[in-house]
Amino acid sequence: MMLTKIKALPQKKAFLIGFSLIFISPILLLLFTLFFNMGIWIFTIIQGIIWCFAFLFILSAADKRHSRTK
Repeated sequence: MMLTKIKALPQKKAFLIGFSLIFISPILLLLFTLFFNMGIWIFTIIQGIIWCFAFLFILSAADKRHSRTK
């Protein structure tokens, strides 16, 4: 269900969302660790989950671009 919603996004928006998640999420998580007492393992797990979603967006955009060029 969620994967179909990701695939429904236009190519450029999906790539932009994925790219911004990769670059903005570490900064936001760093700020959260400064204000809240989060352990390194919680930080790592949350970052891994966010990167998985980011890669789903980027792979969806790449798949659309690849299928369009064929």
